[in-house]
Amino acid sequence: MHLVRHGQVENPKGVIYGRLPGYHLSERGLLQAQSVAQRLAGADVGGVWASPLERAQETAAIIATPHGLDVITDERLTESANTLEGLGRTLGALLRSPKHLWGFRNPMKPSWGESFAEVKERMLEVIEEAMAACEGRETVIVSHQTPVLVSRLALARRRVPPWLGFLECSTGSVTSMVLDDKRLTSASYFAPGV
Repeated sequence: MHLVRHGQVENPKGVIYGRLPGYHLSERGLLQAQSVAQRLAGADVGGVWASPLERAQETAAIIATPHGLDVITDERLTESANTLEGLGRTLGALLRSPKHLWGFRNPMKPSWGESFAEVKERMLEVIEEAMAACEGRETVIVSHQTPVLVSRLALARRRVPPWLGFLECSTGSVTSMVLDDKRLTSASYFAPGV
């Protein structure tokens, strides 16, 4: 199974875009998706699943094309919900919006949005269904940073919040995992050099 984080997004205002519509891949994001497609071109891919958000759909379409596959869209692969959408990514932007500070009262449980347990449940559910549908062939799942990190930690049976796992998850990256009866036997990480 290959867990892919979508390519870099065009975001000139530097906002937290979360589930907001209209955020597409940048030129670099398109190159990242093409690099992943080249990397997986020789794989025996049985299906490509993706979040409904534009950036994930665009990444997935590029990956699916060499295999002659259609992208299967699944709402459960979407970005984690949060109350910070539209805010700037800086501490100053957060401080200028004090009503959002309360959401950081417990950083071990994201009180600013969807819990990690909720993300884990929906992601593992769709991963299991996608792998079953591929009937032993390789599965590609295109999602977003937090859902990818939560899934990686869950499949590795590690119980730490995603940011404490110190796992890389750059835009356009692929974590390839071999599972045997839902147990992780090996994993590798690839980040496009573009």
